[in-house]
Formats: sequence, structure tokens, C-alpha cells
Amino acid sequence: MLQSTNLRAEYGSLVAVDDVDLRIETGDFATIVGPSGCGKTTLLRMIAGHQEPTAGRIELDGVDITQVEPQDRPTSLVFQSWALFPHMTVRENIEFPMRNNGLEVGDRVEELLRQVRLDPEVHADKKATELSGGQKQRVALARSLAYEPDILLLDEPLASLDYVLRKRLQRELADLNEELGMTFIYVTHSLESALLMSDTLFVLENGNVIQTGSPEDIYRAPSTKFIAEFMGDANTFELDGATERDGSYEVRATALDRTATVPYDRGRDAPSHLVVRYDDTTVGTDLTADLGLEVVVENVLVRGNTVLVECAPADGDEEYVAEMPVDAFRATGIGKGDTAYLQWDVSKSILVPE
Repeated sequence: MLQSTNLRAEYGSLVAVDDVDLRIETGDFATIVGPSGCGKTTLLRMIAGHQEPTAGRIELDGVDITQVEPQDRPTSLVFQSWALFPHMTVRENIEFPMRNNGLEVGDRVEELLRQVRLDPEVHADKKATELSGGQKQRVALARSLAYEPDILLLDEPLASLDYVLRKRLQRELADLNEELGMTFIYVTHSLESALLMSDTLFVLENGNVIQTGSPEDIYRAPSTKFIAEFMGDANTFELDGATERDGSYEVRATALDRTATVPYDRGRDAPSHLVVRYDDTTVGTDLTADLGLEVVVENVLVRGNTVLVECAPADGDEEYVAEMPVDAFRATGIGKGDTAYLQWDVSKSILVPE
């Protein structure tokens, strides 16, 4: 198990990582997710040993490794930039760290290439410059695994790949984590990557871990308005009032036609916003769901089998979106410029504090 306690990084007066506590179980696929500049990469670099913390401790299986040099830690870091030696072949790139660390090479290169879904007979003797972007990333991954680390650290390694290849490698990384039983710690600002691959998410904002949990828990029960909006397409409504009633809150919002009673964890701060996901929302000519408001349809964007219906109240500046199956939307007969009701079932509502 990897654990950090009060881990902190400062650059002068700037606090990049603010007393972060992590607990990552052995074999987990853990993802540190947050917007650009929130401290994700700094946190990963401290775990790798490439940056000394200003304060705090890092422990692996109960042993303090805070001051251990990077080359002496059982970790390996995969960079976004691949960092392959262009004058070397694939085989030589993978063998290089093995020889430097006194590891036996044997058939290890072939084994590693198969693990990252590359055919050794086709790719082992190619120059790095002959590879595609996806192949380079696979070789960089194989080279990092060559160290036989306990923990693989991944700093947005898929960010520069095209959408189709990125999706494929996301699945393969998750499969590899399960196959090897190795701890993976992945850093990304991509919601999709975080949701698809992870066992555990750590959401960072301004250097602080503000929520930890499974992808489903954080997506369905965000602890703040920021997380609700960051973790997925969300319509948010500021509340005018909230009254606690037996573990739920009766809430009111100027934008909504009705009050609603929504379950809410009374151990948290009082709710300030109601949130509903795009794909839990529909539009119709009549208000037939539990909650809704009258809007004007401003745009209709087709996205494969679904449409994004962009709309706004006739007398307001707010913008809302409903995501619906194409056929269901077409059946409404609603088009751009029409008045309609944006609506959803109260069970789809999420209450959050600021």
C-alpha cells in the first residue's frame, strides 16, 4: 500500500500541493484527476522521487521512502512525451534500463512487447523513429515495465493520441493493471479516462484532494458544485431556499416551476445548488416529469445516436443542455427556436454545496 501524509509542495509563496493524504491499495488503478494547474503532476513527481516535498511523508508498505532517490524506489514513470532514444531500436530502448539496473535481459524484451500488444517479430528491431505515436507509447510503457516496478506512474501518457487509439489504450491499460496485479497511479484532466479505467479517484482542486471514491460514487454523488461540473456534463440551478426534512431537503429555485424534495447527506454543508446531468434530462412540448422549466431551444447538435439540445429561459442568461436519443428527440417535433420544457425526474437530481 502507498500512503502519503500531509504531503506538501511549495514554490515560494505558491502552494502547489497542500497537505495531501493518499491511501492507495496494492494492485489498485488509482487516478488523480483535476483541471490544469491543480497540482497533479507535482504530486506524481513527489511519489516518483523526482521532486522533494516541502513537508510530509510518503510510505510504501509502512516504510518511509520520502528521502529515497528515484532510482532506488520501486516505481517507474511513463511520460506523456514518450522520451524514447531515436537512434536506438525498440529492443535497445527497452534493454537500456535493464542493463543499467543489472537486470537479466534474456527473453524479457519479447515478453514485454507482448504485454503491451506489440508483435516482437515485427517491431523489436525497428528504429524508434519508424513507429507511429501509439506504437511509441506502447514501447515507452514496455520500457517502464522493464524495471519490474511495484508501482507504475503514468503522467497523462495518452493525451497526444487520437481519439480511437486513446480509447483502445485506455482499455488495454486497465486490462494490463488487472493482468499484472501492479499498482497503477494515473494522472489526467480527462474525465473519460478517469471514469473508464479507475478503481479509485482522487479529485484535486488548488492542490487539495477534495473527494476520494470510486468513479461511480463521485459521478453520482459529487461533494461540491465544482466536482459535479468537472466530473461530467451537468446543468446546475442555484437554490433560493433549502429546508431539511428527515434526511432530505425541500428545495426551491427561481428557475424551476416546482419545489422538490431530494435526499441529501445531512453530515455535509447545507446544499446551495441542484444538479442534473445532461443525459438525465429531456425536452418536451409539455411538462410531464417531476421537475422542469420553460426554455427556448437555441441549438440542436447531433452526436452519433444522441442529440445535444442547447436551450435557455426566455428571460434569463443561463444555458442548459439535454442529451437525448435522436429518435426520441425527433418524435417531439421540437426544433431550433421553439419553446419547450427542459425536464427530469426528481430522482435524477443531485444536491451539492458550493
